[in-house]
Order: sequence, then structure tokens, then C-alpha cells
Amino acid sequence: MLLSATPHQGNHFQFWMLAQLLNPTLFGSPEEMLENRHRLNTVMFRRTKADACQPDGSPLFARRWVHTESFLMGQEERLFYEKLREYLEDGFDLARRQGNQGRALGFLMAIFQKIAASSFAAVRRTLKRRLLMLTLHEALLRDKELDIEGRERLTEEARGLIHEEFGLPHDSIGRSEVDRVLADLKYRLVKKLDEEALEMASDPYASEYSATHAEEAASAVVELHLPEERLRIGDLLKVFPQRRETKAQKLLDGVGTLWRQNPNEKIVVFATYLGTVDLIAREIDQTFPGQGVVVLRGGDHGAKVAAERRFRQKDGPRVLVCTAAGREGINLQFARILFNFDLPWNPMDVEQRIGRIHRYGQNHTAQVYNLVLSDTIEGRIFLLLDEKLTEIARTVGKVDNQGNVAEDLRAQILGQLSERLNYD
Repeated sequence: MLLSATPHQGNHFQFWMLAQLLNPTLFGSPEEMLENRHRLNTVMFRRTKADACQPDGSPLFARRWVHTESFLMGQEERLFYEKLREYLEDGFDLARRQGNQGRALGFLMAIFQKIAASSFAAVRRTLKRRLLMLTLHEALLRDKELDIEGRERLTEEARGLIHEEFGLPHDSIGRSEVDRVLADLKYRLVKKLDEEALEMASDPYASEYSATHAEEAASAVVELHLPEERLRIGDLLKVFPQRRETKAQKLLDGVGTLWRQNPNEKIVVFATYLGTVDLIAREIDQTFPGQGVVVLRGGDHGAKVAAERRFRQKDGPRVLVCTAAGREGINLQFARILFNFDLPWNPMDVEQRIGRIHRYGQNHTAQVYNLVLSDTIEGRIFLLLDEKLTEIARTVGKVDNQGNVAEDLRAQILGQLSERLNYD
């Protein structure tokens, strides 16, 4: 017996392999499975939340309402994004020319695309750390060439970047911490600790959990890099938008509207990358001082439970900001509002996010708001999710008497698309 809330991840081959475990003779290939999906009924018993009911026939679960707001970048954001896109295209081009040796660089550029779909703040964080790692990498090369002067110059430059990035003071304690970070980063470079994480995180079917190490991996894998990449990153950072991000403003507008309607409303916000999580927490805390923000970045089950308990308290924080760590193991049905600040590439990751508030014990309609910056790669991710949900519905969705798919998975996860959200 196999039990799963999300058996199909948008990859027909993976789902076919699950079916093979149950009955190896049922389908000879994924294509045969798609053409004869009715055979799945012999090994699959599926019930949705909409099917579940009380003994008297009343619904067991509250309804869910999902809405997606699509909007465009600001002028400064567009300038930065175009420069970033040129940087990524050059990286992909170099990776293709290098063949197998360029795979790591290709993975890196794919991850940068994912990070760019989350927030510009997360991109800047990763670019700054990549600049640091490139500087250290060059210092190590100068050391091998016995260029002591060059090594010392680059090492001091790296020290300055560490001070700036980690906010360390320029006293004896701060310098000691810089030395510790410097030694740790050199070790990661020499041992190539991040290459496996880089490959896993670049997989479009990979779980959102792989993003946990993606930001570090994207900055640390530097053996193959673009010509003059340090200068290019420096130029990119010079045109980074100085105004508040458009997506962050949309979130703040929505949160403010909801709190005007109900000052005690508890709100859950999901984001994939730590750079984005930090942005959200900072913006909400500065715009709505006193409301309180608790952040769930990861950690063991105890850390999850502690964050949930703080958020659950009546006089506790009004906002819980979660990474992928919050998708499982916590129950948030006492809150009815959830924002997806970014969208994972796997639709079942989105479903698991929504499942934190849309679960047994929810007494109100679960309201989900997806924010999509449509003129970036995030617009393509939205279309990709749409296609994957259609494919999932073809395989495991309910069908009518004529054999047509009768279940709208898209509406349950992506909802209605508009250029303005209604929070009434």
C-alpha cells in the first residue's frame, strides 16, 4: 500500500514508476499510461478534500479561494533585469560551448533564473556572495602562481566584502569572525562542496526543499566562470533598484488592506529563498511596526513547533514568513490568509503550502493570494505550472462519463488571474 497526498509531481515518468511498484505489468511505458489512464483505477483510490464529508453529508473541509495577481516591473527593475538577463544568457552560452565541462555553469545560471523569479533582493544577495567567492578563487590561483602581492590584495578585498555582507564590526571581534568565515569559504572552494547541491537545485522537477542550499551553491561554484565576471557583477550591483520592489509593495498593499478590515488577522507568507524571506520580514516590520513577524527558515521539528506556537498566540506576531521548511509539519488552520510571494516550479509544492491553512479544523474559507511579476521569468513559471497541472489532471484527475477531465486542478492552485486583487 502506498499513501500519498501529492503522488504526481508533474513528471509522468516518476508517476509511472510509482505505478510500476504497485503493478509492474499495468503499463509498459508512461505513454501507454496516458493513453489508458482508466487502468489506474485498479491500483489507485483517490479522494479529494471536496469529497470528504461529515456523517450528515456536510463538508468536512472549508472552501478555498485562490487568486493570482499579475503585474509589471518598475523602470529601475526593468533596467536591472535586462542587465541580469544578458549576464545569464552569456553564462548559458559559455556553458554550451564548454560541453560537459560547462554543466556546473549551466546549473548555476538555471538557479539564478529561479532566484530572480523570487525577488531582486535574493538575486543581489547571491550576486554579492558570488563576487566574494570569485575574489577568493582568484586569490587561491595567485597563491598557486606564487604571486604573493596579488594574493594578499585579493584576500584583503575579500575581507572587505565579508565585513560588508555579514555586517561585521571593524574591531578585534569582527576581524576574528572575518577570519573564521574566510577559512570556511576557502575550505568550501577547495573541497568543491556545493557542486552536487547545484545540480539538484537546478532540476525543474526538484522539490522546493532543494532551494535550501541553492543560494550558497550558486555563489560558491566558481571554477568555471565568465570572463571578467567580477567586473560584470560589480556593474550589475551598481544598477540595482533603489526603490522598494514592486512585488514587495503589492504584498504590503494587500496586508494593509486586510488589517484595515481586521486588525487581528493572522497572515502566512511563503517564499523560496532566504534572501526573499529576509526582504519580506524587513519590509513588513518597517511598514507595520508592532504587528510582529516570526520567520521559519528551517531547522528541526522543534524549531517549526516553536515558530507555530509563537504565531498561534493571540497576542503573538501577526505574520509568519516561511521557506520550504514550513510546507510540512506545522498546522496553521487558525489562520485563513496565505500569500505565495513566489511560485515554486513544482505545482505540488504550491499545494503543500496551501495545505498549511486549508486543512481539517479550518472554520473559514481559506484565502490564497499568488503574486506574479509577469514580465520576468516568473510569468513563464506561471505558464509552466499551468501546463503541469493540466498534465497531472490528465493522469490522476476525475473524468466524466465521456472520459473528459472533470476536475479543475488549476483553479484550486493558481486560481483566477487578474491585474488587481480583491481583498473583500
